Amino acid sequence: MRLRQGYDVVVVGGGTAGAIAGIAAARTGARTLLVEQYGSLGGVLALGMSMKGVHDGAGRAALGGIGQELIERARAMEGATAVSAHPRHGSVMGQDPEALKLCLMEMVRTSGLQVLLHSFLVDALADTGHVQAVRLANKAGLEIVPARCFVDCTGDADLAATAGARFVFGREGDAKVQPVSAIFRVGGVELERTWAYLEAHPEDFETPPGYIGDEYSVAAFRSKPGVGVAGFRGLIRKARAAGDYTIPREDMGFNPLPGRREVTINITRVHGIDATDPDELTRAEIEGQRQILEGVRFLRQYVPGFEHCYVVSSPFQIGVRETRRIQGAYVLTREDVLAGRDFPDQVARGAYPLDIHDVGQGGAAAAGQVAGGGTDLSRLERSYGIPARCLVAQGVDNLLAAGRALSATHEAAGSARGQPVCMATGHAAGVMAALAALHSVAPARLDVAALQAELRRQGAVLERN
Repeated sequence: MRLRQGYDVVVVGGGTAGAIAGIAAARTGARTLLVEQYGSLGGVLALGMSMKGVHDGAGRAALGGIGQELIERARAMEGATAVSAHPRHGSVMGQDPEALKLCLMEMVRTSGLQVLLHSFLVDALADTGHVQAVRLANKAGLEIVPARCFVDCTGDADLAATAGARFVFGREGDAKVQPVSAIFRVGGVELERTWAYLEAHPEDFETPPGYIGDEYSVAAFRSKPGVGVAGFRGLIRKARAAGDYTIPREDMGFNPLPGRREVTINITRVHGIDATDPDELTRAEIEGQRQILEGVRFLRQYVPGFEHCYVVSSPFQIGVRETRRIQGAYVLTREDVLAGRDFPDQVARGAYPLDIHDVGQGGAAAAGQVAGGGTDLSRLERSYGIPARCLVAQGVDNLLAAGRALSATHEAAGSARGQPVCMATGHAAGVMAALAALHSVAPARLDVAALQAELRRQGAVLERN
């Protein structure tokens, strides 16, 4: 078994939160290793979904620092649009997933961060609430990597769970989780025909139930670059009635990018998946890919402008919305999110909508609908603060978590899992881990004022300015 030494901080998981956390820790001066199971970084950034919540609904920035730097680098190579106000999501920004992925790797390369790709977490070597090292598996076999502080950015709180930290799973009371989805991209789309159809068929572009905001119209949407659109409920009902559509979702979302015929499609949905169980995760991957094929057939047969579309890319893995979350000294709540609440120890902000997909359980669906097919979405006019206490795992004194595994309720996690929020919490966790390691102090005992000063120095947005 190989021993890999010399690190102050180890970040496990190089996705949307983890890659930013690794860069942040390295830039703060810590000798940092980022461990990632795939051959590229960024995680769900590579799926092509538009970014919601870079700004809040009132147009004020909620993301700064390293995440904003990544966006600006991608924008310089026409890989990201301007941020537009959005009547349902608050704000939206189109992005080219390949541009973001490559810009992120360039930022890693110049940050001093060391990266270990194609490596999996096996377990943590922990004693009396303190992680000594992580055990990894890769082409060389098993490796032991000691460090002074660790950041769990696995999404599923894998490191926290194996280290003995306190965590919860899924929804309070019944442990049900939001469904998983396979986001994919298609090319060969004639969007002008799609927009024209939606203008002529308002039943397929109906205002979502309970919507409050700006004008919800095709004209408003098509004028904004990279805007995300959800609709086509009428076509889906028609296809379902004809036996051509079996996916348990009532609408379809698509994200265009200006000047291109490629569109990101959000239409698949698989319920009842525990993504920490390898057999269930395998089942989800297989079903997700089956639904991609069905989704493409539906697009070609029913949606104007998509008659000749073809798959440009399918996801590197199924998209998981919810599994484990750590228990921190503070648990972010739905009320915190909707009120835009601030905290004395806030280290990041969130403005991604409160996005809660039906877990697929409960009473019968309404006529023409499918049980588990709906989504509750609440636009956030005011961004909310995220306390440092939400990133510190209880039960282990040198472990932090960022991304969708932070300390939050089932509902609040529906916002905190958004891409810009993951980047912001990743930035915060990386700086916290570096300062804790460099000053030989547990993350929970960091001087909050000094921590916030360092984050501000790195451009992070902590206040709603």
